[in-house]
Amino acid sequence: MKKLFFFILILTASVAKAQFTEVLTSDRPGQAFSANTVGKNVFQVQTGIDFFDNNSQFYPNSYFRYGLSEKFEINSGIILSGSKFANEIASFSVGARYNLSDIDSKFTSTLQFSHDFGATNNNSQLTYILASSLSEKLSYTVNLGINFDNDFAVNNGIYVANLSYGINSKMGIFLETFGNFLNNGFQLNIDTGMYYLLNNNFQIDALVGDNDGLFLGAGFTWRIPAKKI
Repeated sequence: MKKLFFFILILTASVAKAQFTEVLTSDRPGQAFSANTVGKNVFQVQTGIDFFDNNSQFYPNSYFRYGLSEKFEINSGIILSGSKFANEIASFSVGARYNLSDIDSKFTSTLQFSHDFGATNNNSQLTYILASSLSEKLSYTVNLGINFDNDFAVNNGIYVANLSYGINSKMGIFLETFGNFLNNGFQLNIDTGMYYLLNNNFQIDALVGDNDGLFLGAGFTWRIPAKKI
């Protein structure tokens, strides 16, 4: 826990530049973290439910994000599980995300740190996020992370490679690969899906993929912007 607070204190000491965007940017759908932070005093909820065919279980999940500055946010996520619908906590994480990029950079790079208190074995994860546009409608996001225990022993590496295409100003689709590497060899999983913006602050989404079996998911993102004074 001390490590998490120390990490947060270092990042909040940095100078901020504008990150708030006219249209929300969400980690949903898919596995990739977004390279954008939510913006100062902005609160964002990302909620959904996944179904995995290999164990016939549903996993309700929510992720909460709040911007302390334009470049720095704190976040927390919870995933429920259990043979009896959502009667167990599979994951409860607390973390922070910091945008490393200059405002005029062609690339957006971010660091996300989180500690999972709800897992069977408490663990932490540090993820580097890189995103950029290939064209007006085509963009990519790459996550490269490392998961470690409380003694800093490495559990595994994590990767996500996401390619997104904006069909129009409201709708988009994506395709991504994701998995673990290092201690357990190299995993190759895949998912695809779409999102639809009902307005600048509310998005719905759905996905389908394969991770040792078929999985399905759907959810929404709701952004509450800071009140204008």
